Parts: sequence; structure tokens; C-alpha cells
Amino acid sequence: ENVNASTRYIVRCEPQLEGIDTSALVNQSATQETATVMGLFPGVTYSCSVAAMNDRGEGDRAAPLLGTTLETAPTGEPQNFDITPGDDGATSRELTFFWGLPPPTQRNGVITSYTISCSPDTETLPLVETTLPGERGLTVGGF
Repeated sequence: ENVNASTRYIVRCEPQLEGIDTSALVNQSATQETATVMGLFPGVTYSCSVAAMNDRGEGDRAAPLLGTTLETAPTGEPQNFDITPGDDGATSRELTFFWGLPPPTQRNGVITSYTISCSPDTETLPLVETTLPGERGLTVGGF
């Protein structure tokens, strides 16, 4: 293709996840008809468009396309973790746990499950551990 040496391209990618600040908008310039945009969050869908620029300014943007980066393990911990005694009557052998999702920029994809571990203060009782789907509350009993 006959491209003027002063033609540049601007690729703009905007995250499509609630809770990510719009300052996370990424602009990448390129002098060729291909670009790799870096600095994106893992497991996030972006709306991306491209425009040509020359010495006179920026042209119209192409219709945006959606692209999703690959997921990685979460880097943030569940928020607002809390424990309350269970309501199992007179035996008091339950604990109820509550938590919220990790921060949006630290989820790195879709949270599919949580693992809860309970370790008694004595070596004679076993460790209780369970994994559950992406729910955010659990009652553990049997202590």
C-alpha cells in the first residue's frame, strides 16, 4: 500500500469493566499498519479503535472492535472478609464467613471459586478446607 512516511496511526483501547477508572484508556501510536498494545489488564474486555494521523491531524476512527486479554490468577484478595459465629443452636460448632470480590483491576478474569481454610488452635483437630463456586458466603461446621 502507498503510505506517506508522515502517516501515523493511533490505536485506542478502553476497558469495558465497571470499577476501572477511565484513565485506564490506552493510546498506542504506530507508524505501520499493525500495533501491539501493552499495559492492559488481564482478563478484561477492551473496546479498541484505530485512526490515521498525518501532519494535519487525526482522521476518523474505525468502528470499535471488542477484544479480551487472557486471564491470569487473581492478584487481589477478597475484600471485607468477616467471620461470625454460626446459628446452629446449642452446640456452637459453626462459623459463617462473608467476603466481597477482589478489586476490579486485581481479579484478572472471572472469579470462578473461592477456597476457605479453617485451622483450629489445636493440633488434634483436623484442618477444614472447602472450595465453592463463585459465591461469597459460607457456613463451615464440624469443629
